[in-house]
Amino acid sequence: MRLHRVLGAATVFAALLSQPSAAQEGRQFKDSWFWGVKTGGLLYSSPATERSGAPLVGADWLITRSQGGLYVSFDQSFFTTQGSFADRDADSSFTRSVALKNLRRVTFAAMAFPMQRRDVHPYAGLGLALQQIGSAAAQGNFASTTRLQIAADSVQSKKTAFTPILMAGVQARLAPFSLFAQATGSPSQKGFFLYNGSSAFNLSLEAGVRYNVGTAISK
Repeated sequence: MRLHRVLGAATVFAALLSQPSAAQEGRQFKDSWFWGVKTGGLLYSSPATERSGAPLVGADWLITRSQGGLYVSFDQSFFTTQGSFADRDADSSFTRSVALKNLRRVTFAAMAFPMQRRDVHPYAGLGLALQQIGSAAAQGNFASTTRLQIAADSVQSKKTAFTPILMAGVQARLAPFSLFAQATGSPSQKGFFLYNGSSAFNLSLEAGVRYNVGTAISK
């Protein structure tokens, strides 16, 4: 009897596990909602360094139609580096260093899905990314609280930037999840802390898993 109970419980457990897998396998790539998590690396430059690497983690949301769709993601990169801005005191002008830590990025992109296969789905996207330095602290001494406030305003003005972003990747459907890999590139903005005149682009390579949570078509 104990063996029968164990076999019965195992059968029920296997049936429960198979339901999400079957649902995922039966859903098409088009007209779907995907939620995903990702990791990877960011290749960035700043006044203090050129083409440095930083680990990246994040989550994304993909809505697909037959030929196109919508992509939204949030990610954070982890690094420490130095930025700078033009400052001055009563007697001279100089470049003040700023300690920078981490980068947050929110991305919105319109997607295209060329050369689709049953289980392999290439894609490309073009959109806009909001990038923000997690922590930026001006270094050195200040002659007055007024100079300190001016420096804080200068830091704030270079802490955040909007930039166009280009994406290319591929997603492979498995059960119960889909795996994906993608690359993104965005031009360096001169008014942003992560700007180095000799490096025109910041790049990221990302990989992760997405789950099809259901249809994107109202019924």
